Amino acid sequence: MKAAAEAIAMVPQLGNVLLVRTWTGIEGRMPDGLPVVGESPNVSGLFHAFGFSGHGFQLGPAVGAVLCELSIDGHSPTSIAGLSMMRFRPALTPADQP
Repeated sequence: MKAAAEAIAMVPQLGNVLLVRTWTGIEGRMPDGLPVVGESPNVSGLFHAFGFSGHGFQLGPAVGAVLCELSIDGHSPTSIAGLSMMRFRPALTPADQP
């Protein structure tokens, strides 16, 4: 109710609006707007699917199918190479390479 009171303080006309339902939560967003989908780089057999940036309802069924294939078959015919968590790992510069 605090959020509603603050909204009314900013826009007094909202004081007469009937509030039927609200939603509050955390929206998982990745810096590039794409989700992380695939096996954990640190824990073998652990698969991630998060950071859908508001597209979880649309992508959820397909991601669920891919995760099922990964966990049962160990691979998926659907390419998820660009969705790896490793894309956020800092790139090695020539000076850093062995």
